[in-house]
Amino acid sequence: MSHVRLICILREPEGLMALALSEKGEDAGLLRLPLHTLSENEVPGRTALLGAWESLARARGATAETFTRVLQVLLATEPGDGTPPPGLEHPWLEPPPAPHRRTAAHPRGYRGTLHQPPKRPQPEALDVRPHLLHRRTLGALLEPLKPHVTEAVRQLEEEGHSRERLERVALALASPTRADMALAYHHGLLDTRGAELPASFIRLGALLSRGPERGFSRLLALRGRLAIDTDPAVLTAAARLLLRWGPELGLPWLEVAARLGPETQMELLTGLVKPDVTPFGADRYDLQFEAFATRNASWRLDYLRGLGAGLSSDYLLSGFRLLAAHDLDVSLSMHLPSAAGPVPEECLDALFVHLLPETRGHWALPSLWSLCGELPGFAEVLTSVPWTRLIPEAAYALVTLLSTLGWDSTVERPERLRWWSAARRLLPSLLEQLSRTPASHQRRCIEMMCRLVANGESPWEVPAYLVPTSLALAGLVCRPPFSGDNRLAYVLEALVKHPDPRVRERLLAAPERSFLRFDECCAREDLATLAGKGMEWLVEHDVGLVLDAFESCPETLARTARLLGTLWRHEALPFLAEFARHPLVREDPFQLPPEQMAALLREHCVGGVESPLPRKARLALEEKRELPPGQWARALRVASTQRTRLRLQVLARRVLERLRGRMQADTKDERVRHALQMANLVHDNRRALRRLLARYFEGERNFIEHHPVSRAWFARHSRVDRESWLKGVVLRREVPGQGEVTLSLEQDALEALRLGTHVGSCLGLNGICDYSAAAVVLDINKRVLYARDSRGRVVARQLLAISDDDTLVPFKVYPESCPQTLQSVFLDYDLAFAETLGLPLADGPEEPEVENVLSSCFWHDGAWELGAPG
Repeated sequence: MSHVRLICILREPEGLMALALSEKGEDAGLLRLPLHTLSENEVPGRTALLGAWESLARARGATAETFTRVLQVLLATEPGDGTPPPGLEHPWLEPPPAPHRRTAAHPRGYRGTLHQPPKRPQPEALDVRPHLLHRRTLGALLEPLKPHVTEAVRQLEEEGHSRERLERVALALASPTRADMALAYHHGLLDTRGAELPASFIRLGALLSRGPERGFSRLLALRGRLAIDTDPAVLTAAARLLLRWGPELGLPWLEVAARLGPETQMELLTGLVKPDVTPFGADRYDLQFEAFATRNASWRLDYLRGLGAGLSSDYLLSGFRLLAAHDLDVSLSMHLPSAAGPVPEECLDALFVHLLPETRGHWALPSLWSLCGELPGFAEVLTSVPWTRLIPEAAYALVTLLSTLGWDSTVERPERLRWWSAARRLLPSLLEQLSRTPASHQRRCIEMMCRLVANGESPWEVPAYLVPTSLALAGLVCRPPFSGDNRLAYVLEALVKHPDPRVRERLLAAPERSFLRFDECCAREDLATLAGKGMEWLVEHDVGLVLDAFESCPETLARTARLLGTLWRHEALPFLAEFARHPLVREDPFQLPPEQMAALLREHCVGGVESPLPRKARLALEEKRELPPGQWARALRVASTQRTRLRLQVLARRVLERLRGRMQADTKDERVRHALQMANLVHDNRRALRRLLARYFEGERNFIEHHPVSRAWFARHSRVDRESWLKGVVLRREVPGQGEVTLSLEQDALEALRLGTHVGSCLGLNGICDYSAAAVVLDINKRVLYARDSRGRVVARQLLAISDDDTLVPFKVYPESCPQTLQSVFLDYDLAFAETLGLPLADGPEEPEVENVLSSCFWHDGAWELGAPG
């Protein structure tokens, strides 16, 4: 039973019982276990003690041996809760008969050499153990044994007992008062109080026998203030504390607990013994903290963890003051630093007030507070930043940038200090750049630096050229007419971080138009991520091609990079190596003889690849007519300027061919390209989606509707009218600011698959929940409702489903910016459609169960709250 910790050993009618605590759980109470069930390792001296106890079952007279074993048991145990059995007789221990007296005439003690008198009768063997159970029966047992005290003490000293403590036992025996021998031996208590003390104090005192001087007296002083004798839970908690922390550290904590109110004593004692609280001295506990504990009881554990980690109480209290001042009920345990430091509370208070309410969150203040302790000089840097000169969004971005210094808890302190050194060098230059940056683009400037400098495999530890290059790029694009959002840095990251200075110089010297076109292509985060991956692989493959394209045809470069990013790295790099061997890439087609060039362009300028030759030159080649030398030279010069665009178009076509595989898909159709990309990106539902697309491109447009699993679903849901559910209703309304809007269920699977991409939600291409878009077109119980304007453009969409209990479930309308007037039209449609189906309409925030029919997973974010469509 290695999970058991011994408190003391009790003398009970059943025998010797171990009073112990279980280590298996913090809520486990006291255990009473037969001593013989524990091992010698768990209870040192257990074997000898059990032997002494058993020998007292057959005590023969008032001998020194009997007294030795009685003392051995009394000094190692405490009285139990049992009482002497009724009618217990006086322990008539008699001294053994005296031996024959030897004389000079009779050396053997009797006459003659042959005569031997009969043996004298020996005292009867008695079981004296019942007399050890209670103080009032113990005195009668000890009285006839007192003449042997000297010999008993000598034997116990030889067996390893302390001579000094045994002398206290002898004094207790000789005392006319009712002194307790165990208390005298372990604690030096020789007065009559031992006979009056509650059993709980005596048992807890057993843990103090090797503790500080006068430890038991200090424990007794807590009587009436610490509910050890009135509340079993307090006794258990105090015992657990003394067992885990030892008497030297544990006893002062009991004294601290006694100074608290009864309702908080247990909170402190149980918090101290939590596994993640390291023992520390009670003198470091500041009772001023109790004001914060009354506000948030969970903060007590944060405080104890911090003190156990070696942090000063003043530092920890500053954190709680900040949290309390701004009404943040968050834990500091996740933010505890490895050291303490000064905290500029006034600066942090002003900063937090300056931030927008929706950006204050629960992490900003604890994170900055933690860094004030972790990083030397961080507090001074915080006070040096002109926070109020930054717009609130930019201030929040700067808080995020600084917080990256502490995000990775696995980083060793020396490495974190190197990060901090780099951040301190960067900050003055960044603040200077921000002073020149329009307020509308301050946040973008900071977020660019965060992306380029404070992210990646080695954040902050970046080459010396990266910071000035990043700041120079921020000076170019952090101003109107560029967007205020930062996604451009991710797409251009491979060029900004390129080790060749000539590459970086060409990037920064590129025309503004190139940056603007790329900025427009990065308007959506999920699509910008694809473009960033594609750009990384293209730069690794041929940085010259990328720079040429960025300068001459940035739109084509962005589209091609985004398409290339649809592949996975393990397939993209071999694919680019194969692309490098393409005839239009391997050599310059415009240096070839006209006939050979014409044949090459005729072969490869198909499927979205445009011929770079002017129309007249192209027709002349096809008709085998000769052009005047000057006109032909001009045509070649014009075509040469389009060489980069031509190669990127060839690359894009090759990517689409790879995505298409053996499917007979027309990649000129935007819906087809989107579906092929989606099928390559999704993880879940991927196989089913590709099977659907293959059937779709073979002409089976109703594959899902006629699938046996779909038919089985309709059979289980007989209340659902098949025709009405599949066709839906059509609703047309005039919407202010939108004109005429038409709402109808989407009938084409490829168009329905774009439900997330149309509105920029997480169900879009490369979105975090793109598998749900696949589930929508795979499952017969899910439909997409589009709202289109008069030109057929999707302006909003809603997902509809039928639950397991035949309820029409409308989901939230997207995009997030959808106006209230248009959302009201969606609500009208949902009500009308539910009436047509004859089904009830679900109302959020409930999540009615919606079956995965052919799909394996689907993101269910709850039904739309009809009463609050906004």
